[in-house]
Amino acid sequence: MSDRTSARWLNIFLLFTVLSTAMVVSGCGGGKPEAVWNVAGSWYVYHDAAGTPGEQGPDLFTFTQSDNDLSGTTGEGEIFTGSVSGTDVSFSWTGSDGTSYTYNGTASNGNMTGTWSSNTGQSGTWHAIINLDPIVTDLGGNWNIYTTTDSTEQGPDVFALMQSGNSISGTAKEGEPLKGSIGNRYILFSWTDSSGTTYVYIGTVTGSSDMSGTWTTPGGQSGTWRATKIG
Repeated sequence: MSDRTSARWLNIFLLFTVLSTAMVVSGCGGGKPEAVWNVAGSWYVYHDAAGTPGEQGPDLFTFTQSDNDLSGTTGEGEIFTGSVSGTDVSFSWTGSDGTSYTYNGTASNGNMTGTWSSNTGQSGTWHAIINLDPIVTDLGGNWNIYTTTDSTEQGPDVFALMQSGNSISGTAKEGEPLKGSIGNRYILFSWTDSSGTTYVYIGTVTGSSDMSGTWTTPGGQSGTWRATKIG
């Protein structure tokens, strides 16, 4: 290969390297990744506090989103601000008693979940379901629910559900009271067993007799679930 040809290929290689570096730098600059989900709207938000069994809520939060920026109001009317980066969501506000709260989590299609903390040392987990008219309005009745942990499925356990608009109530497998919400085709409900462990089920309603999703506990247990209406 001639010196002239070698020089030409060297120049092309250097130009490619400079352009590639510029693209990486511009892509990894100070801006946040583009938001995957637009969470604007109202959401039913539930939360639990470490050391206290049970979920509190729902509180109706209203979100406004502009690109990566979030703002809105809590169920008590406090103004919060935050951001969305990819699927990550964070927002914070100060309560009427001066306590500051910070919520961090991830957004999905129709639900959000994460952890929260306060400047007074409190902490816990939170979950949210979009407030939209449910596509299924006749979930009331008995359901066979199967749960899977570490690839092992257990059940069926019979749950009794009642639905009133967006509200879900009823009893879990041992008669524990449960509560939750449904928005569009997304459902969330929780209950606390006799040992004080709270279980949160989040999922998708695929029809008036089928639904499935994932479950978690504040202690870090998790798995999947599926349900079929009886009769």
